[in-house]
Amino acid sequence: MNHPALLSFACGFASLSLEILWVRLYSFAKLSTPAAFGFVLMAYLLGIALGARAGARACRRADSEAQLWRYSIAALWLSALLTLVLPALFAAMGHIELKSAALDLLVMAAASSVLAFVFPIAHHLGTQKLVGKQGQRFALVYTSNVMGAALGPLVTGYVLLHTLSLQQSFLVICAVQCAAAVFFALALKIRPRYGVVAGVGTLLASGIALAGTLFDPHALVQSVNQTGTRAGTVIENRHGIITIFPTPGHDDAVFGGNVYDGRTNLSPEINSNGLERPLLMAALQPRPRRVLMVGLSIGTWLALVNEFPGVEQVDVVEINPGYLQAAQAYPTQARAVQDPRVQVVVDDARRWLRQHPAKQYDLIIMNTTWHWRANSSLLLSTEFLQLMKLHMASGAVLSFNTTGSRDAFFTATKVFSHAYRYGNFVYVADFDFRGRKDTSETRRLFQELRLAGQPLFAPHSAAIERFVTEPFIDITTVQRVAERPLEQITDHNMVTEFKYGKPLY
Repeated sequence: MNHPALLSFACGFASLSLEILWVRLYSFAKLSTPAAFGFVLMAYLLGIALGARAGARACRRADSEAQLWRYSIAALWLSALLTLVLPALFAAMGHIELKSAALDLLVMAAASSVLAFVFPIAHHLGTQKLVGKQGQRFALVYTSNVMGAALGPLVTGYVLLHTLSLQQSFLVICAVQCAAAVFFALALKIRPRYGVVAGVGTLLASGIALAGTLFDPHALVQSVNQTGTRAGTVIENRHGIITIFPTPGHDDAVFGGNVYDGRTNLSPEINSNGLERPLLMAALQPRPRRVLMVGLSIGTWLALVNEFPGVEQVDVVEINPGYLQAAQAYPTQARAVQDPRVQVVVDDARRWLRQHPAKQYDLIIMNTTWHWRANSSLLLSTEFLQLMKLHMASGAVLSFNTTGSRDAFFTATKVFSHAYRYGNFVYVADFDFRGRKDTSETRRLFQELRLAGQPLFAPHSAAIERFVTEPFIDITTVQRVAERPLEQITDHNMVTEFKYGKPLY
């Protein structure tokens, strides 16, 4: 059996698995900003460079193969211990206000450096005392590492993170490293002199971590959520992390990727989640038959759209199936998802729309996430709006959330002949729809809307008047007060994410 190749495989698998987990943890803690991935990659490469340098020095100074194996086994134990300790340390630093780029860099570099220490040792062990076959054996060890590095993200990203919590996934990778250390110690009959302390410490820490995970599998996510309070519901899968914070009065707050996604409130009198924005669509396009919603969230807006007069079909494209699970805890939202007119598709919106080019809609509503989040340009860019335009029937209206981005509004004006802002939403069409808002017909429509068999608005509601009198804003007004020239968002420049995005620190 080629033990150096197996050692190389185990290190590659564990190292890339841990990188996936650290990207998930750090990105969540940093509110899904696009720079988070690059920061983790930088930290990981720094750790790999330092660890590999130390491993090369160990190869030069070791007096026997047995000593190098002892180093490797001790490193596996130590890496397993750090797999448990460092995520908890990272979370704790936020509570004691020790967060800084330098400290975060050191924590993640430490996570990668120990396994990187083993990598040159595995190559050294794999080519020693084999005159004429060093190249072949070197290639085998290197290929084994690449195979482990390729398999790690697949298993961790597609299996572990979809079936286990982030905290449990760290524990599994810790167990993998412990198992590898035990395997090599037994297979090679190496005395665990150098690894006994790390091994005992790791086993004790693993027992404590296992007990904590059984008690609260989402403790790591709870400790780094931005609200500083405990979420009532946490849903983790490979698509992301959803947290829901209970609030009195059926007004729970929903967060996706640690940033605000919406609320469960369905009362326009309370209106904590801007219900006038989807409700306005009922006035701008009377009796829409076919509706497309990009993004489900908890299903609050879907419950309203289902009540629009004339709706016969609603297609909802949501990339994270966790929201479907979350909606089941709220009766009105659950009924909206289960409405026979509603088809919820779990897919990427671009891919689904391209696969269904004949689909045409009278209303399209996109409750877009924050413009500075990673991948938000895919929903705000010129290219995506042009794709949406192809799916708009004659007289259709589309709306999306700019989340305060003037560039998103400006981009819409470059694609559609009529684009106006209402609150922080932009409404676009091929005709001027503004005259449909402040009318007696709209007031009557709002007064007649019902939800779960009850009137949506209270009798003589002042909210209706506020909703219909709030003005549309045109791009000229926005440009006049902008502090810089507005820029058009494309798939290539991604200006809202990087050029004007949210900083990490």
